[in-house]
Amino acid sequence: MLREKNILIVDDEEGVRQTLKRGIHRQFNREEKRVSISEASNGKEAIELANKFPPDLILMDIRMPIMDGLKACRILRSDSRFSSTMIIMLTCEVAEESEGLLSGADDYITKPFNIKTLLIRIDKGLFKQGGMRPAAYAESDGILTKSYFVDSWLHYEVARAKRYQHPLSLLLIKLERTDTKQLSESKDVEVLKLLKRRDSDPLIKWSDDTFALLLMETCADDAIVLAKRIRWLAMENPKFSHPSIGIANLEDNLSNDLIFNAESSLAASISTGKIVLNIISVVS
Repeated sequence: MLREKNILIVDDEEGVRQTLKRGIHRQFNREEKRVSISEASNGKEAIELANKFPPDLILMDIRMPIMDGLKACRILRSDSRFSSTMIIMLTCEVAEESEGLLSGADDYITKPFNIKTLLIRIDKGLFKQGGMRPAAYAESDGILTKSYFVDSWLHYEVARAKRYQHPLSLLLIKLERTDTKQLSESKDVEVLKLLKRRDSDPLIKWSDDTFALLLMETCADDAIVLAKRIRWLAMENPKFSHPSIGIANLEDNLSNDLIFNAESSLAASISTGKIVLNIISVVS
C-alpha cells in the first residue's frame, strides 16, 4: 500500500487555495493516489507547517505578505530535509519565472492557471517514478550543478529568449587558485563572491576549476563588459591566477548550442590568453 502524499498550498488568497483544494481532491484520493492537503497564507506559515508536517509537494505563490514565496523557497531549499520536496511556484508575470527557478523551485505555472495543466504537473511530481526533481540542485551556497542547469534551465531559457526575442549569453570562466591546497568548498564560496555580479544570473559549477554564468537578457557587448570586469577582479585577487573566459551569445549564433560555443570559446581563450566571443572573436 502506497504512503499518502502530503501537499502544502501556500497562497494569501483563500479563493485560490479553495480552488486548488477542490481540483486536487477531485483528481486524487482514489485507488492508489491518496493525498492530504494543508494550507498556509504566507511564506512564514509555510515554513512552520513544513517543519511540523514535511510535505512531498508545495504549491507556492510568489507575491504574499509577511514573507514572499521566493524567500520561503530559498529557506526551504537550504534545509536538507526538503531537498526532495517538489516545489511549484505560482507566478503572475513572465519576469518572475526565472526568479522562482533561481530560488530553487522545480517548476512554475502562470496565473490565472489552467487547473488541468497544474494537476498533470502535480501528478507527475508526486506519483511518477523518480518524480521531477533532479538528484542534486546545488553544489554549495547557491551554485547550481551542471546537470541541474542543463536539465532544468538551459533549454527553457533558450526557448524563452527566442520567444520574446531577448538576447542570451553564457560565460565559461576557468579559474585556477594560486594556493591549490585550499578545499574546493572554500574555493566555491570565494568564487561566488567573485563571479556573482548580478542576482538574476545563475552561477553553475562546470568542473573543478571552471564555472559558468548564464546572462539572461544580456547582449554580446554587455557580456564582454562583465567578462572584463570579472577578469580584472580575478587578477586583483592574489588567490587566483589569470582567468580564461569564453562567451557564447545566442543572438549572434547560427546554432542554439550555447554549450558547444561556450566551451569552444573557452578553449580558444585558454590558448590565446584573451577573452573569446563565439569561438573566433578575440577581445583584448
